[in-house]
Amino acid sequence: MTPEEQQRQRRAADIFDAVVELADAERKARLEALCVDDAALRSQVERMLAADVGGTEPFAGNAARWSTELAAETAVQQPDWQGRRIGAWQIVGVIGHGGMGVVHEVRRDDDAYQQRAALKLIRIGADPVVARERFLRERQMLAQLQHPNIATLLDGGFTAGGDPYFVMEYVDGQPIDAWCDARKLGLRERIGLFAQVLDAVHHAHRNLVVHRDLKPSNILVDNEGRVKLLDFGVAKQLQGSDATTIGARALTLEYASPEQLNAAPITTATDIWQLGIVLYRLLGGAHPFGLSHDTPLPRQLQQLGREPEALTRAAARVSAETAASRGYNPAALAAALRGDLSSIVQGCLQRAPEHRYPSVDALADDLRRWREHQPLRIVAPGRWKTARLWLRRNRVLAAAAGSIAVAVLAGTGLALWQADVARRHSANAQEALQFLSDTLTAAAPENAMTHQVSVRELLDKAREELDRRDTAAAEVRQPLQRLLGDLYQSLGEPQIATDLFEAGLRGVEPRERDEALRLAETWKNYSTALGAAMRGEDSLAAAEQSAALRRRHAPGDAHQELFALIGLGYGNYYADRDGEARELWLRAATLAEGVPDLPLLPVVEMYSMLAGVEADTGQPSEAVKFANKALAYADARGLPPQSPWRINLLRALTAAQLRSGNPDAAEAAIRQAVGLAEDTLGGKGDLSSKVYGQLGTVLRHQNRYREAIVAQERAMQAVVGDTPANIAIDLDKLASIYKNFGDYPRALELFARSLAKLDEAGASADDRTRRRIDRNLANCLVAAGRHAEAEPLLQRLMESAIRIEGMDSMEYVFVAWQQVLLAQGKSDARTMESMLPELRARAGRRFPPGHPVMANMLRAESALAYLQGNLPAAERLQREGMEGLRGKGASSVDLARAQVELARIHLEQGKHPEARELLGEALPVLREAVLPQEVRRAEAESLARRLTMKG
Repeated sequence: MTPEEQQRQRRAADIFDAVVELADAERKARLEALCVDDAALRSQVERMLAADVGGTEPFAGNAARWSTELAAETAVQQPDWQGRRIGAWQIVGVIGHGGMGVVHEVRRDDDAYQQRAALKLIRIGADPVVARERFLRERQMLAQLQHPNIATLLDGGFTAGGDPYFVMEYVDGQPIDAWCDARKLGLRERIGLFAQVLDAVHHAHRNLVVHRDLKPSNILVDNEGRVKLLDFGVAKQLQGSDATTIGARALTLEYASPEQLNAAPITTATDIWQLGIVLYRLLGGAHPFGLSHDTPLPRQLQQLGREPEALTRAAARVSAETAASRGYNPAALAAALRGDLSSIVQGCLQRAPEHRYPSVDALADDLRRWREHQPLRIVAPGRWKTARLWLRRNRVLAAAAGSIAVAVLAGTGLALWQADVARRHSANAQEALQFLSDTLTAAAPENAMTHQVSVRELLDKAREELDRRDTAAAEVRQPLQRLLGDLYQSLGEPQIATDLFEAGLRGVEPRERDEALRLAETWKNYSTALGAAMRGEDSLAAAEQSAALRRRHAPGDAHQELFALIGLGYGNYYADRDGEARELWLRAATLAEGVPDLPLLPVVEMYSMLAGVEADTGQPSEAVKFANKALAYADARGLPPQSPWRINLLRALTAAQLRSGNPDAAEAAIRQAVGLAEDTLGGKGDLSSKVYGQLGTVLRHQNRYREAIVAQERAMQAVVGDTPANIAIDLDKLASIYKNFGDYPRALELFARSLAKLDEAGASADDRTRRRIDRNLANCLVAAGRHAEAEPLLQRLMESAIRIEGMDSMEYVFVAWQQVLLAQGKSDARTMESMLPELRARAGRRFPPGHPVMANMLRAESALAYLQGNLPAAERLQREGMEGLRGKGASSVDLARAQVELARIHLEQGKHPEARELLGEALPVLREAVLPQEVRRAEAESLARRLTMKG
């Protein structure tokens, strides 16, 4: 194609783009103005417009239609060949249209044998010389391409009219992208399937054949998972020449390479480009140029002239359904594609052919390297990345579980167990080794009938094998039970872990120091599992057993005393003894400052837990201090910036900043944690779930409820098969967001499901989590106006708070505050008057005067004054409360709610202009943020109607 012809086509495409959306009359005038006296140009644009509104899709596998319109050729209607016999074959239907022919479904119509096949004929109306030459060339190429992933040539010849045909095997399958989506294949499975495509294309290239029309519709997958490459109708043999232009060439624009569009020489690099687009769609669910069958035809050419969009950016914008078909949400999918996979796709989609992968074999090799966690050849990895990939290849359990902790536990536990049994008689050691051998053999691919054996599957098989060998000696069984307990605990299965720990520790007494310290660590892990299973008192008892072993067998050892204090802190925390836990961790923190060479993780976890307890007990500034101390300690000890261990440190800082009344700082911290979770964990798993959930909490405190709902739902999607207790907590968070959003029926439904999950988990009425969820439920009942249901629930919670934690606890303050809100909702001034002074005094001992909690106390006192008819005092207190909120940078929604309350006071005072001004500011904010039935918005709408009636 000459430069002049290319320029003319671009001009036609630009005019089409300018007029395609216009009404007929306006389009006609615009065409006259743009085409001036160029009748040929106008005719070309009009043909393109006609093609765009036609009843068929010209790009449904047949890009020649676009070529025809650009070259001003006329398409000819295909005849109906149904029922005709060609050679030994009878035509029974039309399968589709290939590059240069119609493809019919045929059945063999002689007595030799029965067979279903696909028969291809030259398209009627095509240039007879060029078409016949290409058709015969395709038949010859198919005859020489004998490969299991290329459709096989069965027969060929000429019709009675002299037209050539050939018959190939019928492939009963789906396009590769549809096949993968229908089965929700993950990225690794998709790449494994794509390897078959590469093998087929590599075979073609070895036979000097370039396909030139690689796209999903030409790559079918049958029900057995076998790839079949079809349609070599536009293929090119490398030793030949092809000087034809786009107007005489069949191609699919969505997959066309730059050299195809610009009439440049065709090489194997063309197939590399098209394979890159297919891979891009398989992995990311999008097109690198944003094209689809609905994209107007000339716009496809315009888009193809740009640079392809980064794979990760495109993946982040796909629909939730598209991402879910790959096992992710959009953000997690983008994170999973970041790095090597993006580099591989980018290596295919370079505009200059010489900058792409040099061969299909090189592309296949890099994909193999990705699957085996080896450095790619297309990029030179740094030393850190090379080391990280080596660890991923060799840590076995960790690679499958996605958890560094599993590898550490597995490696350490196995080493300790081996050292333990080595000191016992050889018969027990031999029996234990045989157990491991049998377990791993049962999980091997040839026995498990799968090439992917997860850590969970491996552990389940080990547990089954151990149960089967119930006659094994205790010296063999119990160390294995303890090891399996560690591993199940690391996978988030505390109930299974506790059963294994209990059996593995029963009656075991250490014989010497090292064995005692190993058992102490196991008792500590047992304590953690019991706490996660909501068995708080048992958790504390196990922690005390761990501490006793450390102190008895390593007296005076500062390291072991530190571990004892940290473990006892956890035990008390799980037993709902926050005060004792805090004191133990403070003692550990003091000890840690004078002990050199401490292990990093226990210390930073201790600081993080201290931050959480300080926040829970109303000491937000101390909480922020300890959270920052944890991060500083990690930095000083060289914890890498991308380490997943930083996630919990940032979560602790988030909670502390939120409790200190600084939601913007909290959001900044949790956004860092989200980025780390997506980069290091792929946005999946229990920790990712907690991070997304905490983001939802922060957004809820900022009154960004729609965003908060999305974040919390992502949290619930990040982990599959979670424990009932964790599901209950997630449901409670989602319910609280819906409550603040004003959807009270949905919130109450979610609270009920949350409490049902706690019942399933066996949580008692006094369990801390249950009491918190009951408190949130009561708050929702008050907001929904269901006061009779909220009152007995709050009374029971108050009795529990006094009995379990005392009147000086934060729990008491929280429940008392809910009772004040209930009294306000019932217009019960007497109860408010009796409760507010004490509540304000208790809150004042924990929060500074400018804290949002104290600002809301002033608003409650304003509500009491309003109920008592003291409107000047109500106005003064409400203004003070609003100033307190502004001083701490409260959200616009919190201020809007306060403005509504002040507008109500002004309305009762007869200050209508002031009330209108306040509502004029508050209503747009509330209408944007919450539903019409939300309490304060409903009140604002009612006040606005009253003011309108009063003129």
